[in-house]
Amino acid sequence: MRYYKLCVDNTNSFFTYCDENDEYKIGDRVAVNFRNKEHGALIVEPDESSEFEFKVLPIKRKLNNEISLSETYMKMLLWVRSYYMCKFEQILKAALPADLKVKYDEVYKLTEIGRNDYTNPIVDYFLEREQVTKPVLRKHFSNNFIKTAVEKNILIVNMNKKICYNFKLEQDFFNSDFNDENYIKNDFTKNNLEELKNYFTRKSEMIKTSLENKFPKKSIEKLVKEEKLIFIKRVKEKEEKEVTSLEKEKIFVNAVLNEEQQKVRDEILNSEKKYFLIKGVTGSGKTEIYINLIREALLRGKGSLFLVPEISLTPQMVERFQKEFEHGVAILHSKLTNKERGEEWLKIHSGQKKVVLGVRSAIFAPIKDLEYIIIDEEHETSYKQDSSPIYNAKFVALKRSQLENCKVILGSATPSIESYYFGKKGIFELLTLDSRYNNAVLPEVNIVDMKEEDDSFFSKELLKNIRETLLKKEQVILLLNRKGYSTMVQCKECGHIEECEHCSIKMSYYHSRKTLKCNYCGTEKKFNGKCSKCGSSNLDFGGKGVEQVEHKLREYFDVPIVRMDADTAREKNFYKETYYKFLNKEYDIMIGTQLIAKGLHFPDVTLVGVINADMILSFPDFRAGERTYQLITQAAGRAGRGSKKGKVIIQTYQPENYVMDKIMKSDYEGFYNSEIEMRKMLSYPPFSKIINIGISSSKEDKLERVARKLFETIKRDYVEVYGPNKSLVYKVKDRYRENIFIKGSKKNIDYYKKELEKELAEFNDEGCRIVVDVDPVNLI
Repeated sequence: MRYYKLCVDNTNSFFTYCDENDEYKIGDRVAVNFRNKEHGALIVEPDESSEFEFKVLPIKRKLNNEISLSETYMKMLLWVRSYYMCKFEQILKAALPADLKVKYDEVYKLTEIGRNDYTNPIVDYFLEREQVTKPVLRKHFSNNFIKTAVEKNILIVNMNKKICYNFKLEQDFFNSDFNDENYIKNDFTKNNLEELKNYFTRKSEMIKTSLENKFPKKSIEKLVKEEKLIFIKRVKEKEEKEVTSLEKEKIFVNAVLNEEQQKVRDEILNSEKKYFLIKGVTGSGKTEIYINLIREALLRGKGSLFLVPEISLTPQMVERFQKEFEHGVAILHSKLTNKERGEEWLKIHSGQKKVVLGVRSAIFAPIKDLEYIIIDEEHETSYKQDSSPIYNAKFVALKRSQLENCKVILGSATPSIESYYFGKKGIFELLTLDSRYNNAVLPEVNIVDMKEEDDSFFSKELLKNIRETLLKKEQVILLLNRKGYSTMVQCKECGHIEECEHCSIKMSYYHSRKTLKCNYCGTEKKFNGKCSKCGSSNLDFGGKGVEQVEHKLREYFDVPIVRMDADTAREKNFYKETYYKFLNKEYDIMIGTQLIAKGLHFPDVTLVGVINADMILSFPDFRAGERTYQLITQAAGRAGRGSKKGKVIIQTYQPENYVMDKIMKSDYEGFYNSEIEMRKMLSYPPFSKIINIGISSSKEDKLERVARKLFETIKRDYVEVYGPNKSLVYKVKDRYRENIFIKGSKKNIDYYKKELEKELAEFNDEGCRIVVDVDPVNLI
């Protein structure tokens, strides 16, 4: 007998059950009794305890046709739970499609006592349902089998020549010896008998809602009290789903790799190391290397996972993978319905699809014989989920590599400071691509000091270059990473500023929808162009957004212009259609937020303009400089990707800032050296580990009391604990927010997390919400 810890559906704790006959394994979906009802559960890990202070119930049975997860997969999920201090049920919801969750059947069944109540119309209805004609039964069982079953009084033929099952048959009959030659000849086997009984048992049951629609509920409840009917709620088992084998994938001919690419590819293929970081300039052909490696692994029957940020999962990327691997690739992203995600997941789990292209949550895809996990644009913060369960797909990939013995390849033109540090230290094998593919030239970068300009939107330099680019019949991309028309509407008469009533933030104005919207809680209201306090139309629209820049741009240029941001991209197929229209030069200028800064390849774009390079730089976050460098460098990389030379113009009010200087010189190495020196001095990652604890409440006084009490409870002298401090946006969705920040060495933080978990389990939060974020990427 073995004992297991199980995660019972819709619970957050593990419960111990016993495997009486050693017939189950870790990762199996099983049925158990839990609080006097049958529930689905997942076997998580062994319970090594030798004695229990409670009665350990047995596992009832394995759920038919349910997905079993591998023990390795379960270890990965348990690691996520432990490392990120989150609830296991939340991890399961993130990892498994909702379509795979167990549903329940609710039925009424006739008892032996009920069968004798011939005068009751409900009983009569059940008995009528249990009867079938011989032609109907012959669709399921052979004629010889039916004949023998009638002779043995297992089946009874009534006066109307209908057949019903003898439910009074003793169970001992099923333990008889079925090896008799006549039995075998007539298909009279134990399995067939069990199938016969199950067939009529199903007919003796009635779905709860169907019966209650046909008869008064009080009459049904009366029969239940008299034990003539029983009500059963049980796990709904899936029908067998036949998975057809995939035809052999058509393997396309490799694009020819240049010498630099080939060297990187061979190093990854032949190295004994498991972790690689490719630092390649924008347009250097990293994707070609990835696809080459994936294809080679596929020919050996191995699987690969290719992760991209959500905004980089462009139509271009999807089309490329579908062309290369046809039906052998699964695409996993947030726009899939539960049904679509479930269908793809099953094909991956069965081994039918071995190549997966997806976003953050695809890290949990159950790929068979995994050879590579490739993380493109590895510096992107969107690999970290910011809602429960809070996890970082990049770190989960590194753990999965340890468990499944696969290789992890990180790629970026602007690696995160931490990843590049690990590359420098030899923890990751650092590989470089210094030249653009097909000998394309890196763009020329110019910095414009906006303090010297009269127009706060467009510098003279930018306007001049836009005109010249359009005259050459080439295209322009303009970046402003701010949605809407303006971030603030203020009355010039009374000074009133339109603010969100649910958050401590100003409402943004969206001219295209004539609405004011809070970008934190989503509250939206119609805007009539007048101050909501005094009714004046004399308003100031401060904090220019991408819509306002678009309007201003149209005053200068009468050419086809398209705007791309989160609002326009929300319209179905807009992103895809716009991408192809711009590729086919139906638009001359594309203006947008960070959506257009990454993953796009337009050969005729020769000018990129950054409208305001200072926006992220001013954030109170130690990664502000890093993110500014990454975003602007990525945006600049859209210019001159074809045979034509590109140019980048960056507008800033801080041209003297070292970040701007390094961007202009395309000097990542110099930027890294400055950043790593500052982080070492202040003991920020990678020289430490950090944790952010968020506390929120709808009552401000309660929040202050609980946050202070928590701070005193979790203080330790071997780590630095700061706070509690108000969040930069103090109120969101009617909840006030404070943070406690913890910093320490890896060894000390690992130990601290164990103590923190114990303290939180016993802490009285008084109804406040407490969220632990391990390795936070957003401290605002």
